[in-house]
Parts: sequence; structure tokens; C-alpha cells
Amino acid sequence: MNNPKNNSTLHSWFAVMSPKMLEFSFFRAFRGQKLLSRTQVTLIVTLLILHTSEALAWQQITCILPGNHGKKKHWTVKAYKPVIDSVSIPAGSPQYAAVLAALNTMNLNPSQFRYQLGGIDTNGVAVNNGESEIWMKDLGENYAGVSAIEQSDADYSPTCTATESDIIINTRYRPSRAPVGISKIGFTPNKPELFEYGGSYASLHSIVMHELGHSAGLQHEGNVLNLMGGDNLLITNGDMVQPYIGEDAATGLIALHGVSPVAQEEISVSHWRYGEKIAGGGGSFFSVHHRTRIFDAHNVELPKQCAYQKPDINGALITACPEPIYRVTRGQKINLEFSYENAGKTRSLPVQATYYLSADNTIDTRDTLLKTRSITLKQDGKPSTLTTELLIPDTVTKGGTYWLGCIVDANNSIKESVESNNATYIGIIVE
Repeated sequence: MNNPKNNSTLHSWFAVMSPKMLEFSFFRAFRGQKLLSRTQVTLIVTLLILHTSEALAWQQITCILPGNHGKKKHWTVKAYKPVIDSVSIPAGSPQYAAVLAALNTMNLNPSQFRYQLGGIDTNGVAVNNGESEIWMKDLGENYAGVSAIEQSDADYSPTCTATESDIIINTRYRPSRAPVGISKIGFTPNKPELFEYGGSYASLHSIVMHELGHSAGLQHEGNVLNLMGGDNLLITNGDMVQPYIGEDAATGLIALHGVSPVAQEEISVSHWRYGEKIAGGGGSFFSVHHRTRIFDAHNVELPKQCAYQKPDINGALITACPEPIYRVTRGQKINLEFSYENAGKTRSLPVQATYYLSADNTIDTRDTLLKTRSITLKQDGKPSTLTTELLIPDTVTKGGTYWLGCIVDANNSIKESVESNNATYIGIIVE
């Protein structure tokens, strides 16, 4: 890889980096044939912090160099058409399938901005060579906490205009979770392999989607559950994990590029919620995502069967309690928490949510129906994390393990761009 031009900024997935690593990585991000001085970088970082607005939802990338200071990243055409490197991401490989899946998922967004595969690159890849490219590369030990980076010529354009965006997936992404000393980029939707569910790997599908958000102009976001935060944005039903765009990124893409005349509706439900905001380096922020919960009738969180803790890809491998399982009693009134999102074309959409008791963690309409309610999902960039009052049936077996689940639009009355992200679960054990 050639060195990027002087003062080219770098947008990365920094979720697992220490403050020291963040500082070093941002320092290295502004690199040309030689590194800028620490004084120069400090000035640039200060300018970025001063010009990073703290809205409640999505953020747009702002150029910060003297020639384009304060201008917003934008495209003259509403399309990103990268080629995939045939050497590092060969056709037919799991990596290739994951990148294609990310492009296809992002292309379902409701805005006019399109993601199109430009073909296979056979001439060699480089930053700032006149074409947008996606490739995999060892970025070195100093970037072991960065899964991927996006670099764009908008950063040094006088008008902050993008004509090229390159995504480099870091094969040296090596957080400290076991197995030690290997890349933690995962190419599978299999839940037990992914670190959010006790495994060792981050989802390449989701990682590339995050960088594709940067390509379109979206900055990191720390205020809501979202794709551009520090954690992967995932929906899980059963043992299959599905990355998705989410309401925040969809809202931002519509605001930046207008709604598509062929956009469809898109709703979803997940067992993840917004947790807190952390500094991401360079004045940006990340969101930390936590699992949704079950409360008693007085909105006190119920005790768990085992000591579940939010997974940390830099922490020890989880074997005993990879997911929360709450303790309930027969006939108990509870409040079940899930996050609902409207990432489609309509700003306010009434949907039907149905709640089930299941003998397994795959929720479908064959399970025992507990309740139906109507929810109006507003598309304002802020996912709705809501609780629903349910009654644990007296018929459940004492000592038995079950799953409480939700399906949005179970009767398929809404035509959606994705129909497979409409169900999720939380585990319970009956005392």
C-alpha cells in the first residue's frame, strides 16, 4: 500500500483500543511521506473537537484541514462503487462473501445513495490511485486494535468532496481474547463464534458496513444504538447473527442524500440497547451497546441465573454465561425490554409487535402467544428501547429454561427491504 497523501484523515473502528493506542493511532493517521509533528497533530485534533457537533443522533464527517476547514464530506454522485482486491480477498473466499454481504446490506438503505460492486481489481491497490477499492492488509502491530480503516480524498479536497474512498481491512486485528496471536476478523454469522455471544471474533460483515457508512459521509456516533458506534450492530434469532443498518444510519443517509423513490419500509427488533458513550479519539465518540433486560412489576431488574457480563473482545473467553438468563416465577408479572427501529422510507410507522414464550431461542409464530401490542416507530435516528408488560404462564415447568421473544409484523403486512431481522429473544429460567 502506498502512503496516503499528506494530511489525509483516517476513519476507523476503534472500539477496543486503549486511550494510549487511540492517541498513537490518531497521530499515525495523519501521515504522508513523513509523520506530522505532535504539535501539528494536537492542533488538528483540537480543531476537530471544536467542530464536532453533539447532536442526539447521526453525525456527518467534517473536514478539518486549513484548506477545507468546517466543510462537510459529500459526493457529487450518489454512489460508491468500489472494486475488490483479487489478491487479498479472492473471489469465492469467506472474506469475499462477507464483503459482498456488507455491500448488499448497505445497498438496501432507504436513501438515494447506492453501493455498487465495481468488479475485481487485478492491477494492484493503493490509496489515492483514482479508484475506490476494498482490500485486506496487515497494518502493523501498532494497529492491532483497529479492525479496518476508511480513507477518502474528500479529506484534502478544498470542498471536502469525495471521488474516492478506500477501505482497508486489517489482518493484524488482534485483541487479546483467546486464541492469542491471530486475527479476530470473523467471516461467519454463527453466534457462538462471535465475541458478543462469548466467542472470539468480530463480524467482518458488520465491520465493512461500518466503514461503508464512513464512505457515504457518516461519522462515528456515541449517543444512540447505531452502526457507527464502537460495537457491532447485530440482530440475533436462534444461533444466526445478522448485521443490519439500523435507524440512526438510515436517518443520516436520507438526510445526506435524500430518500430513494424506490425505498421500502424497514423495521427490526433486537435484544441490544444503548449503554453509554465513550471517547473514540480525534474528537469523535462511540456508543457502547448492552443487552436488553427483564424487570419485575416495579421496574427492578430481575436476578440472572448466572453472572452475565457484557463481552469484551480484550477480555477472557466466556464459557459459563455467554448470554443473560433471567430468573422468573410462574404467574409473575414482568416487563420485557427490546429495541425497535424504523430504518425505512416512512418517518412514522405503526407496527404490530407480538410476544411469545418459546422452548428454544428461535422465535416464530408457532410459539405460545402471550401478547400483541401496537407500536408507532418514529424515524428520528433514536431507536425505541421499550418495555412490554407480560405474564409468565402458570403452565411453565418449574426449573425449565425458556425464551421470551418478540416478532414485529408477524403477519407480514408491511413490505420491507429485509424480512429476516424481525424477531429476537431473551432467556429465562423458572424457579
